[in-house]
Order: sequence, then C-alpha cells, then structure tokens
Amino acid sequence: MKKKLLLLLCFVTFLTQAQTGIFQGKIIDKTTNESVPFANIIALQTTQGVISNEDGVFKFYIPSSVKTIEISSMGYQSQQFEVTAIDSTFQTIYLAVDEIALEEVIVTNKPINQILAGILDNSKMQLDKSIKLETYYREFVRVNNKYSKFADGLIDFYLKPKRKTKIEANLIVKQSRAIQLAEKEEIEQNGKMDLSELDSFFDIQKAADGFFNYELVERISGKKASENYDFELRSQKDQDGNTVEIIYVTPKPKVEDALLTGKITYDPLNKIILDIDLKMSEKHKQHVKMRNVLVFKFAVHDIQIKQTYKFVNGKYIPSYKKSIFDLHIVFGKKMNDRIMCVSDLVVTNFEDNVTNLPEEKSYFTERSLYLNGVNFTENFWETSNALPLSENEERILQTLKIK
Repeated sequence: MKKKLLLLLCFVTFLTQAQTGIFQGKIIDKTTNESVPFANIIALQTTQGVISNEDGVFKFYIPSSVKTIEISSMGYQSQQFEVTAIDSTFQTIYLAVDEIALEEVIVTNKPINQILAGILDNSKMQLDKSIKLETYYREFVRVNNKYSKFADGLIDFYLKPKRKTKIEANLIVKQSRAIQLAEKEEIEQNGKMDLSELDSFFDIQKAADGFFNYELVERISGKKASENYDFELRSQKDQDGNTVEIIYVTPKPKVEDALLTGKITYDPLNKIILDIDLKMSEKHKQHVKMRNVLVFKFAVHDIQIKQTYKFVNGKYIPSYKKSIFDLHIVFGKKMNDRIMCVSDLVVTNFEDNVTNLPEEKSYFTERSLYLNGVNFTENFWETSNALPLSENEERILQTLKIK
C-alpha cells in the first residue's frame, strides 16, 4: 500500500512540475463577435502550442517555466498573456482586426501558378524531414448521412527522409479510443453490404504525409492550371507587421469539371507556404462524374483541406491539417453508398535531432487507428493538449457507444 501511495505521489509531483495551469477559452472577433477559428496559442520560447477549433475554442496546458503565452491569427493584432495572470476559468478573448492588414493586389508578369510552383518546391526543401511530431489526431466516419464511427488518439510521428521530398513515418500511439456511433440497423443501406464496421479511408500511417507532399496544391500549380483556374495575387501584413502574400484560386466558370477553390498564403521573403485552404467549388459540384475503376465505380462529391505551418524558434514546422473526403461508391449490388471521412491532426510539440528512438516492436503498424481500440489510462482528450470538439461534433458524440 505504501508503495502504491509513493507512486501516486511521484506521479502527482511530476504533473505539478510539468504543468503550471490551464489556459482555456473562446477567441472572438472584437468587431463582428464571430469566432476566430484556427488561431495559434503558443508558449513563447518553447516548441509547444495548440490552435483554436472551428468555433474559436481552445484549451492549453501551460508547460512549466513558461512566462508568456501569445495568441495570434492572420489579419488580427496578436495578444500576449502573462502566465501569472491566467486562471483556469473559461475566458472570452477578443482579437482586434489589424488595420494595416488590408490586402493590396499585386500585378506580376509571371504567371501566378508558376510562382506557386516555385514556392511549393522551396517549402518542400525547407521542412525538416528528420523530426518527431507530437500530435493529437481524430477522425469521423459518416455513411449515408449517419455518423458511424469516431476515433482519436495521442500519436508521436518519428519522421525521416525517404527519396527526395518523401518521408517515412514510424508511429507510437500513446493513448487512443474507438467509438461506435451507429449499429447496422441504424444506417441506411442502398446496397447489401454492412457498412457500420467500415473504418476511415485515411491511412493513419500517412497522416503526416500531407504536410510534406502538398498534393492538392500541385493540382493547381502545374503548367496547364491556367486553363482551368483564374489566379489573383494579393499582399497583406501579418500580426507582426511582416508582409505575406496570398494566392486566390477560382475555377473558370465555363470549365465543366469538379474543380477546387480557395487560397494559399505564403511568406514572400523565405518563399514558404504558411496556410493552405482549398475545397471543391460549390458551383462546380454539378460536374462531378462517376468514374470506373476495375470492378467498381466512384465519384468524389467533396474534398477539402486546411493545412497550416508556423515558425517556432526560427524553425519551419507543420502545425495543423484538416481533411474531408466525401465519396460515392457503386460496387455491383453490394454497395451504392456515400461515405465521408473527416480527420484532424494537430502538432502540439516537436523535437528535432531525435537520437533516442523507441524500440521497433513498439511501433503501431496498422493502417487504421480503430484497430488500436479503446486503449487509454486517462481522459487524454480532456487532460492533454487535444483540439476541443466543435459544438456540432459534441452533438455527434452525445449517443456514443464505446466498443
């Protein structure tokens, strides 16, 4: 009994030393009273930080020895908070619009998609591919308008370069949970296949790959991209007074194809991408076509990606990635269903020059996080730097069934 008590005391002492408190709240636009999503909350002089969710809500466990925390978002004046003045109560934080952040159109003789291609190549070279990313990951699966599965976990990605810009990842799943949201009889079936047990389309082994390969951006930066898209280049001052440039991408109205729309923000001085925000154009979804692949047919009805990068102590690292993939699959009489998968990957900390690697047998090698099941020792989604669920996501999990 004494040994157990001693272990508990040591554990509590460790937690006390590792954290000095909780900083949590909701970030609001001071002028419009609308939430500010995906704002950065960073402990200055450290490698640790989180982002706000799509409702502007965040929760950050403050590392020990940290004195100041900064909240920043493009187009707003950043704010700094002294840790000694922060309490654990839920706070409302108002960010003021940065008046110097008004956008100005840039006229250039060089095709903008070619400028983007050059920025893309340089970004790939600048990212450190020998790095450990400490992350929080989660995903939802929806089948025929019914959410069927949810999983999340704390995952460390040990990355190393593999052939030019490619990477190889080894994963340590520290904690995870897998939740069944709907049973077979609750899901509308347009075919004969039971889809209640279907896992995500996303491969957890490749969850960090998107930070390094910029797949969707490459679609709009090729030599023939100007045949399908119109581009506009604008400049803007960020929260620190530095100039950033934004490439707006709009599909040509007369092109009858399912095309992307959105923007890419980059640092023109260092020529690196800071933010990618792309999705399928609503006006062009009418041109979605069913395609044949071997024995089945499919149509992509939506694809979205939000991907951000940041400088931490002078190092260019990934920050956040959200992916949405909505697919219609027809497979004889077995399937005629719409399946949508949504994933979030938040980098909460990183280590470069990693020398002490885990034992190879401890790596998680399965494609799906669901295969790790319910495997946690604490409510990590509440006690770690996880991305808070949005109000809509909270409603989805109200009737969860833990497997």
